[in-house]
Amino acid sequence: MAQHCIQCGETLGAQARFCGACGAAADNGANYMADVAAKHKSRPNMMLITGAVVIVALAIIYYALFLHDDLARGSLEDRVSGGQPAVEQAAPQIYYTTADANIRDRATTQGSIILGKLPRGSTAGGKVIAGEDGTSQWLELEGGKGFVAFANLSEFEPPQIVKPLDDKIWTTDRAIEIWAQPDITSTLLDRVGPGTPLTLAGITPGDFIEVKLAQGGVGYIADGERIARLANGKPISIAFNPNSCSFGREIDAMFESIGARLQAQYKAIENKDYPDEAAREKALSAIDGRSAYQRVKRSFEGLTITAIAQHYESQSIYFAEPAAQVISVFRSKGLSIDRSGAFKSQDLYAGIGAASGEGARYGKSDLSCGV
Repeated sequence: MAQHCIQCGETLGAQARFCGACGAAADNGANYMADVAAKHKSRPNMMLITGAVVIVALAIIYYALFLHDDLARGSLEDRVSGGQPAVEQAAPQIYYTTADANIRDRATTQGSIILGKLPRGSTAGGKVIAGEDGTSQWLELEGGKGFVAFANLSEFEPPQIVKPLDDKIWTTDRAIEIWAQPDITSTLLDRVGPGTPLTLAGITPGDFIEVKLAQGGVGYIADGERIARLANGKPISIAFNPNSCSFGREIDAMFESIGARLQAQYKAIENKDYPDEAAREKALSAIDGRSAYQRVKRSFEGLTITAIAQHYESQSIYFAEPAAQVISVFRSKGLSIDRSGAFKSQDLYAGIGAASGEGARYGKSDLSCGV
C-alpha cells in the first residue's frame, strides 16, 4: 500500500524518510496511528485539569461571598445575640457561712431588704463583688437570689462550737497566732502581739477558739480552755443562799467593802457644816437610796461576773451572759429556780433576770437578792 505525505499528500516511496515535494518528514502508518492515539489520550487529561480549575474558582467565590463574613464577625447566632461570641461561664465559687447571715436584696446594709437567712455552716455559691459603699465585699448569689456580706463567709466549713463565748472580748497576754482552720498545720492568717483585743466566738473541738477577724471572716487560736478562763477573769466561788442573801465568803466581803464606803459617805455628809438642817437633809437625801456599783472581772463556772451592786435593800451580781445561761449554771449546782428565774426562798426575794435600768450598763443579766 502506497504511503503519502501527511503535509502535501505527495506519493512517497516505501523507504522514504522525507517528502520530495515539500520536505516534510515521512510518516509510516505506525507513527501516524501512535500520534493519533497520543492526541486522543491527552483529551481526557485536559478535561480533568479544566474541571479542577473550575472547582477551585467556585470555592474561592463561595468563600468571598459567604465564609469570609462569618469568620470575621462570628457566626450568625453570635451576630443575632449581640455580636459577641459565646463565652463559657465560670462555675460559681462556693463559700460557707461562719455565722447566721442575712440575705439582702442589695449589696449594702443601708436601706436594703432582708430576704432571708443562712444558718451557720450553710453553703452559698456565687461571685464576689464590691458593695455599694465601694469598700465592702459581698457575695452575689447565683440565680439572682440576693447578696450576702462576705464578712460572714469562709472558704472552709466551720467546725462545731462546743462552748459558746458570746463574742467576749479578750486582750491577748502574749503573741498569738491565728490560723485559717482549727489546726496549726493550716494557713497562718495573722500573728498578733500582746495587748491585742480579740472577739471570741466559742471553743471548738481540739481546744481551739474561733475568733472574729476585724476585716471579716473568722480564724482560730490554740489553747482555747486556758484563754477562755483568762477571758472570764480570775475564778471566784459563789455559794449562794437565797434565804440569807449570802453569795459566799469572797463576794460577801466585796459587798461589805461597798457598804463601808457608803457609810463613810453618809458620815462625811453628817459631819459637814451646813447653813441649816434643811440643807443637811437635802445633801443626805441626794445619796439616800442610790445604788453603788463596782465593776469586776471574775469567772464562775464559765460565766463572767462583770459587776456587783449594793442597792437600798438588795444586792446584785451582774453577768456578761444572758439570763437563761446563768440560770442553767445555778440549776446545775442544785438550786431550785422556777421558769421566771426566781429561787425558792422563804422570806426574801432572790432571782435571775435580764439586767434593766442603770444595771443594764454593767451586764446582760443579774442575780439579785433582798427584800
